[in-house]
Amino acid sequence: MADESKVDVTEFDNPAQDDDKDYKALYEQAISESRKWENRSKANAEKAKKYDELESAKKSLEERVSDIESRNKALEDEKARASLVKQVAANTGVPESIVSTLSATDEETMTAQATAIAENYKTPGGAPKAPEAGKFHKSDDGEIDDKRKFVRQLLGN
Repeated sequence: MADESKVDVTEFDNPAQDDDKDYKALYEQAISESRKWENRSKANAEKAKKYDELESAKKSLEERVSDIESRNKALEDEKARASLVKQVAANTGVPESIVSTLSATDEETMTAQATAIAENYKTPGGAPKAPEAGKFHKSDDGEIDDKRKFVRQLLGN
């Protein structure tokens, strides 16, 4: 065990002295490799910019087409609803301005809603109901009031 405690210093030589490698040459080789890749990346940078511009233009073109298609669909839906409103208004007799405010989206439901409106707000025929029509207030002492007297005198009754 005494042998192990004593370490031979010559075993651990200085790597810079022993090494057969030429570090200056390795450094120069690494620099040249780095410059080669730098030049390649600079050459490809412009191509990458053009590619990115084309991709963004393509994307914006797709977005514009999508936007136009959605607007077209909205206009078609609006036109179909206007036609449906006109048809239901003609069938039920409810004005178009009222039918257009209904929440229904299909013909059956819209017709049912318009019919319910027409039935609930139908004006009865004839004169309006007035329970006190033709009656006049009498004075407190039971005599006919002054207006009624005047009318009777005027007409000679």
